[in-house]
Amino acid sequence: EIMPSLVGSEMCIRDSSEIVGEWKLTKAIFISQTVEEIDYTDQNIVYNFHSNGVLSVSGGANAGYPIGEYEYIFGEDYLTGSPNPGEPMIVLVKIGNAKWTYDFTNGQMKIGQSYVDGPDLVFERN
Repeated sequence: EIMPSLVGSEMCIRDSSEIVGEWKLTKAIFISQTVEEIDYTDQNIVYNFHSNGVLSVSGGANAGYPIGEYEYIFGEDYLTGSPNPGEPMIVLVKIGNAKWTYDFTNGQMKIGQSYVDGPDLVFERN
């Protein structure tokens, strides 16, 4: 028997080829009443999304994750965790238990937690 709280909690996995590989962190954006940016262009902070679902972070302190390894899932899910009436599933990167919105535009990948007052991290292929 499926517990009602678990219904809708499984992500629809996407082909991870668009995220797999090494990404250089270029900036973190914090949006509140104002917009603040941290520029990481001069630092070699790399997020390496492996095809086996492991994310390796190297290079130094940043607004995202400390140096180390983390599990990740790339797929579609409800941002709130359970479907609300009319809420669409969106593309997300789930790192550990944290959901990050995903956008790829003009060669830059952005994963974001600005929806919960966290940072948006901007990357380019390494």
